[in-house]
Amino acid sequence: MQWIREPQSLGPCVLVLGMFDGVHRGHQTLLDKGLEIAEAKGLPLVVCTFEPHPLEVLRPDLAPKRLTTPLERAGLMAQCGADILAELRFTRELADMEPEAFLSEMSDRFHPDTVVCGYNFSFGRGGKGDGEFLQARAKDHGFDAIIVPAVCVAGKAVSSTRIRGCLAAGDVSEAARLLGHTYTLSGRVQHGKQQGRTMGFPTANVGIPPRKQLPAYGVYACGVLYRGEEHPAIVNVGRHPTLPEGDVTVEAHILDDSADLYDEAVRVSFLRHLRPEKPFRDKEELTDQLKRDRLEAISYFGMSDVADGKK
Repeated sequence: MQWIREPQSLGPCVLVLGMFDGVHRGHQTLLDKGLEIAEAKGLPLVVCTFEPHPLEVLRPDLAPKRLTTPLERAGLMAQCGADILAELRFTRELADMEPEAFLSEMSDRFHPDTVVCGYNFSFGRGGKGDGEFLQARAKDHGFDAIIVPAVCVAGKAVSSTRIRGCLAAGDVSEAARLLGHTYTLSGRVQHGKQQGRTMGFPTANVGIPPRKQLPAYGVYACGVLYRGEEHPAIVNVGRHPTLPEGDVTVEAHILDDSADLYDEAVRVSFLRHLRPEKPFRDKEELTDQLKRDRLEAISYFGMSDVADGKK
């Protein structure tokens, strides 16, 4: 997949429009529809998205944390079959375009045969452009328009906002159900204070990308991918109320490996919430809890050899 920032003139294509934060099941339905049309017509599938998030420009005080970094989003787009990811810089000038001018801009940049967007996609000044407007004006700009309805789970539309709510509650299992994939965080391992090592629980301090949404503070069973292999782990997200460090950290204790991961690029996949973060009286009480967390995670992963002390 090509990743092109600010494309000026692409050839005929099937164009899918949206923000695509999380590339969740609703987004995947859009992409599936676009891919179906693109393959039938022998055209490339181009996904047009925006950076930064529009609210970071229009209402920074209301801007949400991101489910996916631009790099994570690009990787998921490639898995969904996109030929080109076109990233446009979202500016106030773009936001202030009249809807008709926005469609002219898209036509000039992409020359689409077909445009696909979601039921809630809006564009132009004040969000006055919507699916109905797009379909009414599509022929004048030389393309067909397809509006994809909401994808519902448990009677409610799948949305990035709904998924953020699940993560805020620590419900990573429900977040995964809505996403259609596990929720992940990618970053490089940084030097920490090595307090876990002194208690027999060495951890990798994973760097947190700017504006990345974290799940609720607590302990999770996770998969940690590094050096091409995924390893089972327990991961603490939070501020360490017993051993305060100040900043929020993501600390991964690998269950089946003791490799030094400093400066390694890793990907943490959140699989199960084990418990919320809580303070303890002292290091001894904390250590006892960490041992219980480890045993619960070992049971979750079915790691009998680790539980028997063979690793």
